Amino acid sequence: MRLVAFALCGVLLCTCGPVTRTSTAATLTFTGLGGEPDSLNPLVSSLADVYALSHLYLSYLLETDDRGRLVPEIADRVPTRENGGISADGKRIVYHLRHGVRWQDGVPLRARDVAFSFSAVMNPANAVPTRLGLTEIASVETPRDDTVVVHLRRPFSPILAYFFGSQSIAGLLPEHLLGRYRDLNHVPYNALPVGSGPYRVVEWKRGESVTFVANPSYWRGKPRIGRLVYRIVADPNARLLQLESGAADAYFDVDPQILPQLRSIRGIRIDLTPVNDLHVIRFNLHDPVVGDVRVRRAIALSIDRTQLIAAATHGSGLIVDGDQPRNGWAYDRNLAELPYDPAAAKTLLDAAGWRARAGGVREKMGVPLELTLAIAPQIVNGSALVATVIQQELRGAGIGVTIKQVPSVLLWAPAAAGGILASGRYQLAYDAWWVLGPDPDDTWNFGCAQLPPSGENFYFWCNRRADAAMYAALTTYSRPARVRDYAIVQREIGRDLPEFTLWQVRMPNAYRPRLRGVSPSPFGSLFWNAWSWTLDG
Repeated sequence: MRLVAFALCGVLLCTCGPVTRTSTAATLTFTGLGGEPDSLNPLVSSLADVYALSHLYLSYLLETDDRGRLVPEIADRVPTRENGGISADGKRIVYHLRHGVRWQDGVPLRARDVAFSFSAVMNPANAVPTRLGLTEIASVETPRDDTVVVHLRRPFSPILAYFFGSQSIAGLLPEHLLGRYRDLNHVPYNALPVGSGPYRVVEWKRGESVTFVANPSYWRGKPRIGRLVYRIVADPNARLLQLESGAADAYFDVDPQILPQLRSIRGIRIDLTPVNDLHVIRFNLHDPVVGDVRVRRAIALSIDRTQLIAAATHGSGLIVDGDQPRNGWAYDRNLAELPYDPAAAKTLLDAAGWRARAGGVREKMGVPLELTLAIAPQIVNGSALVATVIQQELRGAGIGVTIKQVPSVLLWAPAAAGGILASGRYQLAYDAWWVLGPDPDDTWNFGCAQLPPSGENFYFWCNRRADAAMYAALTTYSRPARVRDYAIVQREIGRDLPEFTLWQVRMPNAYRPRLRGVSPSPFGSLFWNAWSWTLDG
């Protein structure tokens, strides 16, 4: 899922750090993220970083806090069975909106704005990157100005994350400003959005900066830092210079390749936040060579992930198996870690009929064991380095690897447009997926119904036991039951290896110690609590 990912006030306050000599007139300058936005309205953006940035100026019904918990934002509570927010049959979700919330132009935020925002996402004329999860909604009603009722076609447990929560692709939008448009693809709002968040966008200088000022009518009160300036700098080394010279107070989402240089700068704090971003090798199970699970397992056993992580992430990655982040509630702690074991890899290749040849690539019936590894450097920084390390390690097992660089648009395009993954025109692919939100739903990636062209199961893997567990997990709101279901999925992935997870990302953020209160959400936005940050004088 290329998505472009959330506390009662008292809980939030405890993460903010001590309040010292800070001023609402202060300016925080930061760089990093993905560079130039394609829009400031995440509804029509293809960039995950725009979603992260939007938490400065837009609002969501629910947020995800720094412990990965869904917490109330514009909704005044998280709907549960116990508080009456989720009906007994699991098909009716009720949101009660917080009183006193206003758009930044002074107009009250009402339930009708939530309903309008949903209709905007579902409007086929809008170039929305995905509607995943929201197609389970039959209707949205607004019986009162402060009440939103969501009717589901069937019980769907991830709905709290998908419906304007931390897995939503868009924030809440003002009907009074946008309701008159047929579509929202190119409206002026996308450059200077009016939201209900803690900061207001006042200027976007293309290629240079985006400036935000504190919203005095924010429902929690005016934020403690008066002005934020996001410096748009494309090159990671140039971003580093901004931080080192003092032109920037913070560099968020640091490129791991420059961590050694960053660590040499005195007076800079570096935090690593585990996020739901997994770097993987994809296998095409329709391929006659890697379709053999013994070959896939031999490839996995031949890769020393500890050394690869050190080279590619300078220690910021975490070894993880399966398809769930290690810090997620669905991660199976009993999952056996696939070790680095070159001897076992060679034994498997022998058993699969691939015979070793002195000093060279293995062969089977005169055919050499030569594979192609597709990478898209525009999507994943450092792809060439990772691919080269993998190439060298597989060579030691007698597997030849040719690295093929492809444009990102071609890698992820639909099959009808010649997409390499969707059409199955690959053997191995190095890729990363970035899932915003705390819900472990993985049907989009591994469900049997998601085989191309109907979905993004680019492995062409259909495991009936895993599939049944995935869909069972969607029909219950019981966390223990869902944990059991996702443990089955992870074990089946470990057995069949449609993909091999290389590492989970720990996002590096660097900033001067005078900036206090930064506490990124692992499954949401690093700006989720920016209203409470402080900047010492």
